[in-house]
Amino acid sequence: MSLKTNYKLPDVPLPLSLLIIAALSLCFANSYNGEFVFDDSEAIVHNEDVQTTPLMDVFKNDFWGTRLIHKRSHKSYRPLTILSFRLHFWLRGSLIAQDYHIVNIILHIIVSMLMLSVFNILLGSKERNTAFYATALFAVHPVHTEAVSSIVGRAELLCALFMWISIILYYYSIYARRLLYRWFSMCGCIISIGTSMLCKEIGITAVGICCIYDIIIVNKLFPFNIVWFITSKSSYEQVKNFIKQRQKLLIRLFILFASSLTLIISRFSIMGFKTPIFQSVDNPASFMDSIFLRILNYNYIYCLNMWLLICPEWLCFDWSMGCIPLIHSSDKRILYVLLFWLIFGALFIYTFNSNQDKFLRYSIMGLTLLVIPFLPASNIFFNVGFVLAERTLYIPSAGYCLLFITGLQKLCNRVRVQYLLLAYVALISLFFMKSWMRSDQWRTETTLFRSALDVCPLNAKVHYNIAKNAADAGNFMLAQYEYEEALRLNPTYAQAMNNLGNLLKNQGKYLEAETLFKRAIELQEDFATAWMNLGIVLSTLKRYEESEKSYLTALSHRSKYPDCFYNLGVLYLEQKDYNKALIAWESATRQRSTHRRAWTNMILLLDDLGTREDALKIANQALQYLPDDASIHFNIANILGKIGNFVEAEIYFKNAIAKNPKDAMFYTNLGVLYHRWNKFQEAENMYKKALEVKPELNSAKENLRKLYSLRSPIK
Repeated sequence: MSLKTNYKLPDVPLPLSLLIIAALSLCFANSYNGEFVFDDSEAIVHNEDVQTTPLMDVFKNDFWGTRLIHKRSHKSYRPLTILSFRLHFWLRGSLIAQDYHIVNIILHIIVSMLMLSVFNILLGSKERNTAFYATALFAVHPVHTEAVSSIVGRAELLCALFMWISIILYYYSIYARRLLYRWFSMCGCIISIGTSMLCKEIGITAVGICCIYDIIIVNKLFPFNIVWFITSKSSYEQVKNFIKQRQKLLIRLFILFASSLTLIISRFSIMGFKTPIFQSVDNPASFMDSIFLRILNYNYIYCLNMWLLICPEWLCFDWSMGCIPLIHSSDKRILYVLLFWLIFGALFIYTFNSNQDKFLRYSIMGLTLLVIPFLPASNIFFNVGFVLAERTLYIPSAGYCLLFITGLQKLCNRVRVQYLLLAYVALISLFFMKSWMRSDQWRTETTLFRSALDVCPLNAKVHYNIAKNAADAGNFMLAQYEYEEALRLNPTYAQAMNNLGNLLKNQGKYLEAETLFKRAIELQEDFATAWMNLGIVLSTLKRYEESEKSYLTALSHRSKYPDCFYNLGVLYLEQKDYNKALIAWESATRQRSTHRRAWTNMILLLDDLGTREDALKIANQALQYLPDDASIHFNIANILGKIGNFVEAEIYFKNAIAKNPKDAMFYTNLGVLYHRWNKFQEAENMYKKALEVKPELNSAKENLRKLYSLRSPIK
């Protein structure tokens, strides 16, 4: 017998619903003028796929710009997300963080508005109010902050967008009046799922959502019916009749299954049928020897994910390295796991209820949206490279929102609607304010990393990132303290050792730095950056043979490493092996055409060797890639001045000054040019200009004195 409700949350007209959802989605607008923070640097700023690589390389590399077949690749294949980043760069000609943030906010608004259509499909047209309240909760949920305010969260946003489109198209493939429209809609659904996968891997889970929607909502086959049919030992005729009655359903399910299998096989073939290799710090539970303890810790992480959906008070940009201590033995946290499964198990058992009312349908669809998109992050099918990541909850949170509103609707029989509506409005308001404040913390790395100290003070990665941020800002004392704190919390943190070694190297503490680099290499043998930094220290200590070996070892682990080639060239320069130095710098510029220091060193070395024509040729090549680099214009001007081409030299000096008017040497050298050109008044003006920019510049003072002494006898 169906449970009939006498009350429900008030209806909201569709135009007003869309307006409210769009307004609520702006709760993350506080990050619109944010910077590139945390993973944004690696995925966008330092990822050549976003800027310079051939377009087809985007389809060969992972999300971070590493070849998918490389052993260090994360195997995260999201070429369409990378292409969306690249489109920004192509349109603007540079990386402007604000553009990326604004597009993320717009995408969240679109996803939220499409969410309303998806809920209307999953629940039916009679439950528009339930769809609206669930969507409004989805629009403001604070756990979405990372997906919206972090630019790399674009992967979740695009994935959700095409997942919702695929569900809408699947609906049309069922109910379209013409057969042609049905097949077009089904093809569009499959294409949308594939597109979603190319934005982020979890897009494939849309297949599961469509299947369960078709079975439960369209064909009204509930779990109880399916279990009864299987256990009742149906006769051949009954099975035949079932197949005949559900023929369209079975055809659609077969198409979904075959398409998803094709997509999965294609996806694995792209990465060479190899899973990514992670370190224990990435996901410590996966490296526990005991299967029981592994499963127990996984389940505790599920509890935390669920808690973030229920009460998103503590949010952190990273949950690794001690943020969530492992359960090794008897621990009170096991009670949370038991409570989680008690509640979740009861909800699961409820789905087998023979009393098949509308709340059962909504609950099943809510569980479907919650569980199926979360499965790729659950460590069930393969180990993931994180402990807990808030952005992975962006799509599953839709299921939680639907379950929450379903429960609220059911309470309307027992609690006055006015009270429930008031509580709901209060929750939406709290979530909006939390999202607004949290998105503000994502604007800069300083505020983001500092906010994590209150949530995960024992997380070594938090201290590492604070240290890195402090070093970039020139606060080396704080940076050293935080790196040391990170190593205290995690003594095997190779990246922290490497960065602390760099700080000590810059302070002239070369032996201490050498010890740290060697320790980092012991922990991570293929740590190319540590090998390169060790080479720099050894070169400074005049241990050239060891230094060269370190550089070559770094290059053996990372063949595309322009900075290492640059430093190898510096080593050869110190050894006066000029040909090798030029070859090394040429390799650096070949791998990174905008490597300014390598271009500059080649120009200066060729000039010193007296091969000025070659120097000018290299300089003109450099200008093709760095047309706005003042130092290259300056070096060309110096060479032209030396060979007596004063007219062209003057042009290049003026170009250099126009591009960097605060460099006193540019004015001084232009003054020297005028001095040699017998344009004494112009020379005097340039020397004086140099002294205005830098009053203590002795070369300008000396040249001005010589100029005055030269002009005195003439007078």
